[in-house]
Amino acid sequence: MRVIVFLLLGLLSSAAFAAEKVAYISTQTLFEQSPQAKAANQELVATFSDRENALRTLAQSIQEQEQKFQTDSAIMSAEQREKAQEEINRGRRQFQFEQQSLREDVAAKRQELLQRVQVSIRAVIKEYGKKNGYQFIFTDNSIAYADEAVDITQDILKELGN
Repeated sequence: MRVIVFLLLGLLSSAAFAAEKVAYISTQTLFEQSPQAKAANQELVATFSDRENALRTLAQSIQEQEQKFQTDSAIMSAEQREKAQEEINRGRRQFQFEQQSLREDVAAKRQELLQRVQVSIRAVIKEYGKKNGYQFIFTDNSIAYADEAVDITQDILKELGN
């Protein structure tokens, strides 16, 4: 009798497991191709393009000062050379400060935008999973092998586009 009960329980649990619907998604593809990720990248570029251009202009100005110094230093007095060198060093420090400030601001904004995109993508995946009867949707980073037949990345991209 016990054997029959165990066999029935085993058959029921394997039938339930077989009925589960499982899929996976490629997170890299979603973060590269989703409209939300593309919009976030465009926002990042738009937000910091003026500062990047100003930094390039500052670097060019410093380079021009250095070239002028090399050209004219032979005919400058010691006081003029010292003043010119101080001006170049001040420009370099300002450039380094502005560059570091820009890097930090870009990193903070990128993180903010990434979190917003992640929330959006998770919501779409959750809705898609419920609507299509999935018990599990894994990311490709957390599985060792999966048949491409259960890859729903393109379906999620279509949902993200809607």
